[in-house]
Amino acid sequence: MKKMARGLKTATLMLCATGLLFNANASGPEKDYAVLEVVADAEPVVAEPVVNINDAKAFSVYADRLYKEINFEKGKKLNKEVFLKAYHGYLNLLHSGQLDTRRDILSVCDFSLSSNQPRLWVIDLKKRKVLFNTLVAHGQGSGEEFATAFSNVEGSHQSSMGFFVTASTYYGDKGYSLKLEGKDQGYNDQAYSRAIVIHAADYVSYDFIAANNRLGRSWGCPSLPSELNRPIIDMIKGGTALFIYSKNPKYLASSKWLKNHPTIDASEKMKMDNDNTMLAEVLTAKPQLDSVARPAAPKPKPELKPIPAAAYFQ
Repeated sequence: MKKMARGLKTATLMLCATGLLFNANASGPEKDYAVLEVVADAEPVVAEPVVNINDAKAFSVYADRLYKEINFEKGKKLNKEVFLKAYHGYLNLLHSGQLDTRRDILSVCDFSLSSNQPRLWVIDLKKRKVLFNTLVAHGQGSGEEFATAFSNVEGSHQSSMGFFVTASTYYGDKGYSLKLEGKDQGYNDQAYSRAIVIHAADYVSYDFIAANNRLGRSWGCPSLPSELNRPIIDMIKGGTALFIYSKNPKYLASSKWLKNHPTIDASEKMKMDNDNTMLAEVLTAKPQLDSVARPAAPKPKPELKPIPAAAYFQ
C-alpha cells in the first residue's frame, strides 16, 4: 500500500509538473497564471485587465499649457521643445527627491544657440515668469561662437550637458560662485569634482562680443555677467534644477530624467490657475486596455489535488 501511495503521489507530481512545463511555453502573463492555478483551490482564476494610464499625453497637455502661460516679457523666448525637455527632467528630479520642494525655479541654458545671444533663462514656474534671460559662456574646448563639443572629463575645458542640481555657494578665485551637482551619469556626473561652477566673468558681456565677434569662454563653467552673477546665484542656489541643453541625440535618448514621463499629481494640477478643461479631459478619460482580458483558467481534473508551490522549488 505504501508503494502504491508513493507511486500515486509521484504520478500526481509528474502530471502537474507536465502541465506547468507546457504553460511555461506561453507568454509571460499566461505563464504566471498557470502557476497560480496549481496552488489555488479548484476555482478558476480570472486575470485583471492591464490598464494603460496615459501619463505621456497628460504631461504633454499640462506642459504645453504651462509654456503658453509663461511671461517672457520682452526677452528672447525659450524654444518650446527645449522647455518641454527641461520641464520633463525637472519633474522627474522633483519626484525623485533631488530638488528642494519649497522652490519652483527652473534654469535652462540652451547651448544650441549662439553665445552672442541671451541663452540662459531662470524661470519661476509658480508665477509663470522669466526672472532672468542673459548671456552665459561655454567652455573653451566646446567651440568658438557655438558649443559643439561636450565632455565629462577633467582638463577638457569643455562644458557638460544635462541636468544639474544647484548646491552651496562659496568664495573662490572667481569670487562668489555656486557649486553644481551633475545628475546625468557619464555626461556631467564629474562636474562637482571638476569644479564646474557658476561664477562671474568679465568676458561675458556685449562689449566683449563687439570687440571679438563672440562671447568669451570659460574652462567649462557656465559663466555669467558680473552684474547678474550674485542675484542669479542667490535666486537658484540650494536645490534647484539647471538644464544645459545640446542637440545631442545620444544624450536625449539615454538620459534617465527624460526617459519616463512624469506623473502629473495633484500638487502640479493645482498650479494651473486658468481653465483646466483640456487637462481634465485627458486625466478623466476612460483608460484604454493594453490587451483583452484573459479567459479564465480551466479547472483541474477532480482527481488531481492542489499541490503547494513549495513542492516545485525543493
